[in-house]
Amino acid sequence: MTTELDVRPLTPAIGAEIHGIDLRDPLDDDTIAMIRAAWLRHLVVFFPDQRLDEHQQVAFASRFGTLTEAHPVEPASDVDPRVLPIDSRKDRVDFWHTDVTYMARPPMGSMLLGMTVPEVGGDTMWVNTRLAYETLAEPLRDLCDRLVAIHYDPHYAQVIADGGGMWWEGEHVERLLPVAHPVVRVHPETGERNLFVNPQFTVGLSGFDGPQGNGLLKLLYDHMIQPQFLVRYRWRAGALAFWDNRTTMHYGVYDYGESPRLMHRVTLAGDRPAGPVSG
Repeated sequence: MTTELDVRPLTPAIGAEIHGIDLRDPLDDDTIAMIRAAWLRHLVVFFPDQRLDEHQQVAFASRFGTLTEAHPVEPASDVDPRVLPIDSRKDRVDFWHTDVTYMARPPMGSMLLGMTVPEVGGDTMWVNTRLAYETLAEPLRDLCDRLVAIHYDPHYAQVIADGGGMWWEGEHVERLLPVAHPVVRVHPETGERNLFVNPQFTVGLSGFDGPQGNGLLKLLYDHMIQPQFLVRYRWRAGALAFWDNRTTMHYGVYDYGESPRLMHRVTLAGDRPAGPVSG
């Protein structure tokens, strides 16, 4: 039985590397529990120098919850329908976002595996939206606690309307409608609060007209992406990142030109976000 993990924090706010574990090996329940504890504390954990195939990545991810299908819209891997290839030749994620918040039950977490990475560039950044919430001015925190945001992706909605929907949580996606989530989410495992809005999929605030809502959201985004809340990870082939999608945003830096960048992502099913104010 493993008695401790070699966890090396990368910043005071977010991110840690975990060394000394081969994710291809069968890991006992105590080790999985320690990994989960490190994940909840650091919000994104990295396992360098792993060499996983798609089946091994799925097997490891399955120790932490139920896997979703690869994506509600984007096509899955030919090897396993739960693996999403993210290929820079057609997919770049150079924008701040939290995965799939335009669905009623956004993912709990994601695991991203570096398959082919640029020699230089192609880093990914994550921010701690819990710390961002905690450092808001108290009157602004109190306001955000009572707000509801609308999440939607008009591009994906059109793709689905044109017949491009995939499967998600066992159902074929045939229509995409706006969904409402609390601006402040209460983490279902830790009970801590964090901001749960993102520039890519949050399209407005309930009860606010466009300029007022957009202005308040911009204020929150400018606050959330400050450097002191951020970790920037330099990829190497074989590295695996595991992040808590409930309390982070991330951004894939596109600075590598035509160099190939291929990642494999698997996603853990989540629950309906709950806020601090009921009703």
